[in-house]
Amino acid sequence: MRFGEFRIGDTFHASCTTTEMDLDAYMQFARVKNPFLAEEDKKRAGRRVIPGRALLAKIEGEFTRLKEIYGNHIVLVGTDGDPGWGGRSTRFLEPCHTGDRLMIAYTISDVVDVDDRYGRIVVDCMVTDSKGSPVLISKRNIYRMKKV
Repeated sequence: MRFGEFRIGDTFHASCTTTEMDLDAYMQFARVKNPFLAEEDKKRAGRRVIPGRALLAKIEGEFTRLKEIYGNHIVLVGTDGDPGWGGRSTRFLEPCHTGDRLMIAYTISDVVDVDDRYGRIVVDCMVTDSKGSPVLISKRNIYRMKKV
């Protein structure tokens, strides 16, 4: 889809799993050094807690891979946050672990025509686990999109 085709309420779906190798690569890249995570790794033996920023990065990556999005010149430029949440944009409801299968629903919550070259789409996402229970809600993620 191109910028002019997006409508408020459009919803797209993806699923993902974070592997041990994915998490190791993220932790090395981000240079995360957290005693809590190291202790959790020892306890869980193969089912490690995924840090929130790593989970958000995975969800962002899956969004850019959607057939409706892929091929567009698009970049995440920020979050507005939800006024009902005191301006916060993301809620982590339950911990996620490596190997968990997550389902993601991305919903367009706003479409803004910026100028002749660019527009913005605002995306909310709901992440659920394999049982359908919500684990993460993120609102008002703003993407700048080049018009074609």
